[in-house]
Amino acid sequence: MGKILLIADPGVDDSFAIMYALLNPNIEVMGIACGYGNVSQADALRNSAYLLKLAGREDIPLINGAEAPLTGLPPQYFYEIHGYHGIGGLNTEHITPAKVYPFQKIYDLISTYGKELTIVNLSRFTTLALTFVQAGSNIHDAGEIIVMGGAFLVPGNSSPLAEANVYGDPQAAKIVAAQGRGITFIPLNVSNRAIVSLDIIHDLSEQTATPFSPILKPIMEYYSMQYQSIIPGINGAPLHDVTLLSFLTNEDHYKLVHRQIFVVDDGPSRGLTYADFRPVPEIIPHYPINKIVIDFNVKYFVNDFVKTMSSL
Repeated sequence: MGKILLIADPGVDDSFAIMYALLNPNIEVMGIACGYGNVSQADALRNSAYLLKLAGREDIPLINGAEAPLTGLPPQYFYEIHGYHGIGGLNTEHITPAKVYPFQKIYDLISTYGKELTIVNLSRFTTLALTFVQAGSNIHDAGEIIVMGGAFLVPGNSSPLAEANVYGDPQAAKIVAAQGRGITFIPLNVSNRAIVSLDIIHDLSEQTATPFSPILKPIMEYYSMQYQSIIPGINGAPLHDVTLLSFLTNEDHYKLVHRQIFVVDDGPSRGLTYADFRPVPEIIPHYPINKIVIDFNVKYFVNDFVKTMSSL
Protein backbone atom coordinates (compact mmCIF):
# COMPACT_ATOMS: atom_id res chain seq x y z
CA MET A 1 0.00 0.00 0.00
CA GLY A 2 1.41 3.39 -1.02
CA LYS A 3 1.60 6.04 1.68
CA ILE A 4 0.92 9.56 0.40
CA LEU A 5 0.85 13.13 1.59
CA LEU A 6 -1.61 15.18 -0.44
CA ILE A 7 -1.11 18.91 -0.98
CA ALA A 8 -4.52 20.14 -2.08
CA ASP A 9 -6.81 23.13 -2.60
CA PRO A 10 -10.28 21.54 -3.00
CA GLY A 11 -11.74 22.59 -5.49
CA VAL A 12 -13.87 20.05 -7.33
CA ASP A 13 -11.15 18.03 -9.04
CA ASP A 14 -9.09 18.02 -5.82
CA SER A 15 -12.17 16.74 -4.00
CA PHE A 16 -12.55 13.88 -6.45
CA ALA A 17 -8.83 13.12 -6.03
CA ILE A 18 -9.22 13.01 -2.25
CA MET A 19 -12.25 10.72 -2.58
CA TYR A 20 -10.38 8.47 -5.01
CA ALA A 21 -7.41 8.25 -2.64
CA LEU A 22 -9.59 7.42 0.36
CA LEU A 23 -11.45 4.70 -1.53
CA ASN A 24 -8.47 3.13 -3.27
CA PRO A 25 -7.21 0.07 -1.37
CA ASN A 26 -3.69 0.63 -2.72
CA ILE A 27 -3.37 4.13 -1.26
CA GLU A 28 -2.97 5.15 2.37
CA VAL A 29 -3.43 8.89 2.98
CA MET A 30 -1.10 9.98 5.78
CA GLY A 31 -2.00 13.67 5.71
CA ILE A 32 -3.54 16.49 3.67
CA ALA A 33 -1.73 19.82 3.54
CA CYS A 34 -4.27 22.48 2.56
CA GLY A 35 -3.18 25.52 0.59
CA TYR A 36 -4.80 28.24 -1.47
CA GLY A 37 -5.60 28.01 -5.17
CA ASN A 38 -9.02 27.04 -6.46
CA VAL A 39 -10.27 28.37 -3.11
CA SER A 40 -8.85 30.11 -0.08
CA GLN A 41 -6.70 28.14 2.33
CA ALA A 42 -9.48 28.33 4.92
CA ASP A 43 -12.03 26.84 2.49
CA ALA A 44 -9.52 24.17 1.46
CA LEU A 45 -9.30 23.11 5.11
CA ARG A 46 -13.09 23.06 5.48
CA ASN A 47 -13.66 21.07 2.31
CA SER A 48 -10.96 18.55 3.18
CA ALA A 49 -12.35 18.18 6.70
CA TYR A 50 -15.82 17.62 5.24
CA LEU A 51 -14.61 14.79 2.99
CA LEU A 52 -12.66 13.16 5.82
CA LYS A 53 -15.74 13.35 8.04
CA LEU A 54 -17.91 11.66 5.41
CA ALA A 55 -15.33 8.90 5.09
CA GLY A 56 -14.98 8.45 8.84
CA ARG A 57 -11.27 9.29 8.48
CA GLU A 58 -10.89 12.27 10.77
CA ASP A 59 -7.77 10.54 12.09
CA ILE A 60 -5.92 11.77 8.97
CA PRO A 61 -4.07 14.97 9.90
CA LEU A 62 -4.95 18.23 8.20
CA ILE A 63 -1.97 20.55 7.84
CA ASN A 64 -1.73 24.30 7.30
CA GLY A 65 -0.29 24.97 3.86
CA ALA A 66 0.44 28.27 2.16
CA GLU A 67 -2.13 31.07 2.17
CA ALA A 68 -0.64 33.18 -0.65
CA PRO A 69 1.94 32.95 -3.44
CA LEU A 70 5.65 33.73 -3.15
CA THR A 71 5.18 36.41 -5.83
CA GLY A 72 3.70 38.71 -3.19
CA LEU A 73 0.60 39.19 -5.31
CA PRO A 74 -2.85 38.48 -3.86
CA PRO A 75 -4.00 34.93 -4.52
CA GLN A 76 -6.54 34.45 -7.29
CA TYR A 77 -9.40 32.04 -6.54
CA PHE A 78 -11.82 30.28 -8.90
CA TYR A 79 -15.10 29.95 -7.01
CA GLU A 80 -17.03 30.65 -10.21
CA ILE A 81 -15.77 27.32 -11.59
CA HIS A 82 -15.64 25.25 -8.39
CA GLY A 83 -18.69 26.53 -6.52
CA TYR A 84 -19.41 29.14 -3.85
CA HIS A 85 -17.50 27.12 -1.25
CA GLY A 86 -15.33 25.32 -3.79
CA ILE A 87 -17.05 21.97 -3.81
CA GLY A 88 -19.73 22.33 -6.46
CA GLY A 89 -23.27 22.79 -5.21
CA LEU A 90 -22.45 21.83 -1.62
CA ASN A 91 -22.24 24.14 1.38
CA THR A 92 -19.39 23.45 3.81
CA GLU A 93 -19.40 26.73 5.74
CA HIS A 94 -20.68 24.88 8.83
CA ILE A 95 -17.60 22.64 8.93
CA THR A 96 -14.86 23.39 11.44
CA PRO A 97 -11.79 21.12 11.36
CA ALA A 98 -11.29 19.54 14.76
CA LYS A 99 -7.52 20.00 14.62
CA VAL A 100 -5.13 21.55 12.15
CA TYR A 101 -1.41 20.81 12.40
CA PRO A 102 1.33 23.38 11.68
CA PHE A 103 3.50 23.20 8.58
CA GLN A 104 6.16 21.30 10.56
CA LYS A 105 3.89 18.23 10.39
CA ILE A 106 5.01 17.74 6.77
CA TYR A 107 8.58 17.27 7.93
CA ASP A 108 7.41 15.02 10.75
CA LEU A 109 5.65 12.73 8.26
CA ILE A 110 8.79 12.59 6.11
CA SER A 111 10.87 11.76 9.18
CA THR A 112 8.47 8.96 10.10
CA TYR A 113 7.99 7.36 6.67
CA GLY A 114 10.99 8.49 4.61
CA LYS A 115 11.12 6.97 1.12
CA GLU A 116 7.81 5.19 1.75
CA LEU A 117 6.01 8.55 1.59
CA THR A 118 4.99 9.89 -1.81
CA ILE A 119 4.12 13.59 -1.96
CA VAL A 120 1.27 14.37 -4.36
CA ASN A 121 0.86 18.07 -5.12
CA LEU A 122 -2.57 18.92 -6.55
CA SER A 123 -2.49 22.67 -5.93
CA ARG A 124 -0.39 25.77 -6.50
CA PHE A 125 3.30 25.03 -5.98
CA THR A 126 3.76 27.35 -3.00
CA THR A 127 3.41 24.82 -0.18
CA LEU A 128 5.70 22.35 -1.93
CA ALA A 129 8.28 25.04 -2.71
CA LEU A 130 8.38 26.02 0.95
CA THR A 131 9.31 22.45 1.88
CA PHE A 132 12.47 22.89 -0.20
CA VAL A 133 13.61 26.31 1.05
CA GLN A 134 12.87 26.33 4.77
CA ALA A 135 15.66 25.73 7.25
CA GLY A 136 15.77 22.16 8.48
CA SER A 137 14.06 20.81 5.36
CA ASN A 138 14.16 17.05 4.92
CA ILE A 139 12.23 17.01 1.65
CA HIS A 140 14.94 14.98 -0.12
CA ASP A 141 14.36 12.19 2.40
CA ALA A 142 10.84 11.69 1.05
CA GLY A 143 10.00 9.27 -1.73
CA GLU A 144 8.50 10.16 -5.09
CA ILE A 145 7.01 13.60 -5.72
CA ILE A 146 4.19 13.93 -8.26
CA VAL A 147 2.81 17.34 -9.23
CA MET A 148 -0.16 18.56 -11.24
CA GLY A 149 1.25 21.36 -13.30
CA GLY A 150 2.50 22.69 -16.58
CA ALA A 151 1.46 22.74 -20.21
CA PHE A 152 4.08 21.48 -22.65
CA LEU A 153 3.51 22.35 -26.32
CA VAL A 154 -0.24 22.82 -25.65
CA PRO A 155 -2.31 25.88 -24.66
CA GLY A 156 -2.67 26.83 -21.01
CA ASN A 157 -5.87 27.24 -19.04
CA SER A 158 -5.01 30.38 -17.02
CA SER A 159 -3.41 32.13 -19.97
CA PRO A 160 -2.69 31.16 -23.56
CA LEU A 161 0.62 29.73 -22.34
CA ALA A 162 0.24 28.81 -18.68
CA GLU A 163 -1.45 26.13 -16.59
CA ALA A 164 -3.23 27.32 -13.43
CA ASN A 165 -1.04 25.75 -10.74
CA VAL A 166 2.09 27.23 -12.31
CA TYR A 167 0.51 30.55 -13.26
CA GLY A 168 -0.78 31.03 -9.71
CA ASP A 169 2.78 31.08 -8.35
CA PRO A 170 5.42 30.72 -11.06
CA GLN A 171 8.23 31.56 -8.64
CA ALA A 172 7.27 28.58 -6.50
CA ALA A 173 7.03 26.32 -9.57
CA LYS A 174 10.47 27.52 -10.63
CA ILE A 175 11.90 26.52 -7.24
CA VAL A 176 10.37 23.05 -7.48
CA ALA A 177 11.61 22.49 -11.05
CA ALA A 178 15.11 23.67 -10.12
CA GLN A 179 15.50 21.88 -6.80
CA GLY A 180 13.49 18.72 -7.31
CA ARG A 181 15.07 15.38 -8.11
CA GLY A 182 13.14 13.20 -10.51
CA ILE A 183 9.82 14.92 -9.86
CA THR A 184 6.96 13.74 -12.09
CA PHE A 185 4.98 16.53 -13.74
CA ILE A 186 1.50 15.65 -14.99
CA PRO A 187 0.53 18.56 -17.26
CA LEU A 188 -2.52 19.69 -19.16
CA ASN A 189 -1.33 17.51 -22.06
CA VAL A 190 -2.74 14.63 -20.01
CA SER A 191 -5.21 16.05 -17.51
CA ASN A 192 -7.31 17.94 -20.08
CA ARG A 193 -8.22 14.54 -21.56
CA ALA A 194 -9.16 12.96 -18.21
CA ILE A 195 -12.85 13.67 -18.84
CA VAL A 196 -15.47 11.89 -16.79
CA SER A 197 -19.00 12.21 -18.17
CA LEU A 198 -22.10 13.21 -16.25
CA ASP A 199 -23.63 9.87 -17.18
CA ILE A 200 -20.86 8.06 -15.32
CA ILE A 201 -21.29 10.30 -12.28
CA HIS A 202 -25.06 9.72 -12.29
CA ASP A 203 -24.51 5.95 -12.44
CA LEU A 204 -22.01 6.07 -9.58
CA SER A 205 -24.38 8.20 -7.54
CA GLU A 206 -27.33 5.88 -8.06
CA GLN A 207 -25.69 2.46 -8.12
CA THR A 208 -22.94 2.63 -5.50
CA ALA A 209 -23.00 2.90 -1.73
CA THR A 210 -19.74 4.58 -0.73
CA PRO A 211 -19.72 7.42 1.81
CA PHE A 212 -19.36 9.81 -1.13
CA SER A 213 -22.13 8.50 -3.41
CA PRO A 214 -24.75 11.07 -2.27
CA ILE A 215 -22.52 14.08 -3.03
CA LEU A 216 -21.23 13.11 -6.47
CA LYS A 217 -24.10 14.58 -8.49
CA PRO A 218 -24.31 18.02 -6.85
CA ILE A 219 -20.54 18.41 -7.11
CA MET A 220 -20.15 17.30 -10.72
CA GLU A 221 -23.34 18.85 -12.09
CA TYR A 222 -22.17 22.28 -10.98
CA TYR A 223 -18.63 21.73 -12.26
CA SER A 224 -19.83 20.38 -15.60
CA MET A 225 -22.16 23.33 -16.07
CA GLN A 226 -19.22 25.71 -15.69
CA TYR A 227 -17.12 23.67 -18.09
CA GLN A 228 -19.85 23.91 -20.71
CA SER A 229 -18.92 27.57 -21.14
CA ILE A 230 -15.23 26.64 -21.51
CA ILE A 231 -15.63 23.57 -23.72
CA PRO A 232 -19.14 23.56 -25.23
CA GLY A 233 -20.72 20.10 -25.46
CA ILE A 234 -18.32 18.45 -23.03
CA ASN A 235 -21.07 16.65 -20.99
CA GLY A 236 -18.88 16.28 -17.91
CA ALA A 237 -15.51 17.71 -17.00
CA PRO A 238 -11.83 16.84 -16.82
CA LEU A 239 -10.85 15.61 -13.35
CA HIS A 240 -7.31 16.93 -13.61
CA ASP A 241 -6.10 15.98 -10.16
CA VAL A 242 -7.36 12.40 -10.23
CA THR A 243 -4.76 11.65 -12.91
CA LEU A 244 -1.98 11.90 -10.31
CA LEU A 245 -3.50 9.20 -8.10
CA SER A 246 -4.32 7.01 -11.09
CA PHE A 247 -0.73 7.39 -12.30
CA LEU A 248 0.56 6.47 -8.85
CA THR A 249 -1.28 3.15 -8.89
CA ASN A 250 -1.22 2.43 -12.65
CA GLU A 251 2.06 3.81 -14.02
CA ASP A 252 2.14 1.28 -16.87
CA HIS A 253 -0.71 3.14 -18.56
CA TYR A 254 1.17 6.45 -18.66
CA LYS A 255 3.99 7.49 -20.99
CA LEU A 256 6.85 9.57 -19.60
CA VAL A 257 9.87 11.44 -20.89
CA HIS A 258 12.85 12.67 -18.87
CA ARG A 259 13.66 16.34 -19.39
CA GLN A 260 14.97 19.43 -17.67
CA ILE A 261 11.96 21.66 -16.97
CA PHE A 262 12.01 25.44 -16.95
CA VAL A 263 9.46 27.99 -15.76
CA VAL A 264 9.05 31.61 -16.86
CA ASP A 265 8.17 33.62 -13.76
CA ASP A 266 7.53 37.12 -15.16
CA GLY A 267 6.45 39.09 -18.21
CA PRO A 268 3.96 38.20 -20.96
CA SER A 269 4.95 34.52 -20.82
CA ARG A 270 4.52 34.26 -17.05
CA GLY A 271 3.75 30.69 -16.01
CA LEU A 272 5.04 29.10 -19.22
CA THR A 273 6.63 25.70 -18.67
CA TYR A 274 9.00 24.42 -21.31
CA ALA A 275 11.53 21.68 -21.98
CA ASP A 276 13.85 20.68 -24.80
CA PHE A 277 11.92 18.07 -26.77
CA ARG A 278 14.47 17.72 -29.57
CA PRO A 279 15.66 14.15 -30.22
CA VAL A 280 18.99 14.98 -28.56
CA PRO A 281 18.17 17.67 -25.99
CA GLU A 282 20.78 20.10 -24.77
CA ILE A 283 21.51 19.39 -21.11
CA ILE A 284 22.36 22.25 -18.79
CA PRO A 285 24.96 21.11 -16.25
CA HIS A 286 24.02 20.95 -12.57
CA TYR A 287 20.30 21.34 -13.30
CA PRO A 288 17.96 18.46 -12.41
CA ILE A 289 16.27 16.18 -14.89
CA ASN A 290 12.62 15.62 -14.00
CA LYS A 291 9.86 13.59 -15.62
CA ILE A 292 6.92 14.70 -17.76
CA VAL A 293 3.89 12.51 -18.44
CA ILE A 294 3.04 13.19 -22.07
CA ASP A 295 0.35 10.60 -22.81
CA PHE A 296 -1.90 8.04 -21.14
CA ASN A 297 -4.57 5.44 -21.74
CA VAL A 298 -7.77 7.48 -21.40
CA LYS A 299 -10.08 4.47 -21.45
CA TYR A 300 -8.13 2.78 -18.69
CA PHE A 301 -8.21 5.98 -16.62
CA VAL A 302 -12.00 6.22 -16.83
CA ASN A 303 -12.48 2.52 -16.04
CA ASP A 304 -10.09 2.77 -13.09
CA PHE A 305 -11.94 5.84 -11.81
CA VAL A 306 -15.30 4.02 -11.97
CA LYS A 307 -13.88 0.92 -10.28
CA THR A 308 -12.28 2.92 -7.46
CA MET A 309 -15.27 5.18 -6.89
CA SER A 310 -17.52 2.11 -6.69
CA SER A 311 -15.52 0.38 -3.96
CA LEU A 312 -15.82 0.44 -0.21
